[in-house]
Amino acid sequence: MIMDEQALIEWAKNAQTDALLKGGMLLPKQRHDYIGAAMVVRAALFFPNAYQEAVQGEIANCFAAYAAYAGPRLRWLTQDGRKPVQLKDGQVDQKAFRARGDAGVTAYLSSGEKADDAGLWEFRVFGILEYEEAMPEAGASALTFSVPAPFLVAHPRVFQQLFVDFAKRLNAYNGYAGFAVNLSLTEAEANTPTEYWLARRYIALDVGNPLLNATHLRTKLKTVSWLTCLDKALLEQVGGITALRSELPPDWFALYDMNGGVVIQAGPEPESGGAADEAGKGPPVAPANYVILNNALKAARATTVWRLQRGLMGAAAPYFDTTAESDDWLHRFDIDESDVFDYKAKLLKMPRLTATSVLPDRL
Repeated sequence: MIMDEQALIEWAKNAQTDALLKGGMLLPKQRHDYIGAAMVVRAALFFPNAYQEAVQGEIANCFAAYAAYAGPRLRWLTQDGRKPVQLKDGQVDQKAFRARGDAGVTAYLSSGEKADDAGLWEFRVFGILEYEEAMPEAGASALTFSVPAPFLVAHPRVFQQLFVDFAKRLNAYNGYAGFAVNLSLTEAEANTPTEYWLARRYIALDVGNPLLNATHLRTKLKTVSWLTCLDKALLEQVGGITALRSELPPDWFALYDMNGGVVIQAGPEPESGGAADEAGKGPPVAPANYVILNNALKAARATTVWRLQRGLMGAAAPYFDTTAESDDWLHRFDIDESDVFDYKAKLLKMPRLTATSVLPDRL
C-alpha cells in the first residue's frame, strides 16, 4: 500500500474501488463489513452566518453545482438527530439545507453503498447557531465536498471553479483543498488509525474532520494545500496580493479573487507528499510548492486545533490524539528562512501551470 505519488494516482484511476479501504482496517477487534475510508480530493471551506436563510440558500446552490457532477452517485442523506435517508437518483430537497427549529444546518451526503460506508463522493455541511456566531471563540460553520482523483483528469479545472465559486458564495473566512481521506460518518473513530497511517506516508494529506476542526478556524488557516483560500482580513495579515506575488512565482502559483480575499492554486494538480524513491519506501517528502506557500502564509496559520482526530478509547492503533502531536502536524511544512532559497530551487523541477490547468480569470 506504500507508494509514490504517481502510483497513488494510478491506484485510484485503475479501479476506483481500490481507493476504498475496509472498515476498522487497523483494529482487528472492530467490525469490517463496511467501507471505512476513501482516498479523495477534498475541499474544506469555513464560513460565517449559516443560521441566516440567505446563506442557507447559497449552501443549497453550492450543493446543486456539486450535484451536477455527482448526480445519482449520491445515495445517502444523513442529518443530525435523524436516521439516514436513501436517495433516489441523487435527488435532495433543498429543505435539507435549512435550519430546523433550534438546530443548525446539518447535511451529510455520501455515495457509499451503505449508510455506514465512506464515499468517494461526499458533500457535508455543519452550521453553527446564531448565538454561537456571536461568540468569537465558537469558530466557524464548515462545508466540505470531495471527488475521486480521476475526476480531475476527466473534468479539467472544474474542481478549481467549484472551490472558488463556493468560497465566494459563502463569503468564506478561509479554506483549502487537496488529497484527503473521507471516513465513515457512523464509524469515524474506528477508522482514524487508517487516516493516521496514510498521513504518515503522505505528508500533504489533510487530517481530521474539518467540521470538527472548524471550532478553531474562524480567524486562522489550518493548512495550505493545492487550493488555499484567505478572506480579505487574512490576506492583509500576510501582506496583501503584492506580497504574495513577490513570494509565489506565477509559473507555479495562480491567484484568484475571492470577494477581496484570494484563492491560491499551487501547481496543476494536488500533491500527496509521498516518498521520493520509486519504490515508495522512503520517508514522505514535503512538496516544494506547499512549503513555499506555507512560508508565505505563516502569519495567517493556526498554531493549534487542539486535537486533529478522535478515536476509540483504549485502541492499540495510533492516531493524532494529543494536542502536541496535532500541533506538530500543523507545522509539518515549516522551514527556516535560510532554507527558502533551496525550496525555490526545488520548485523549478516541479510541473508548471498550463492554460488547461488554471482558471481564465486569474489575478
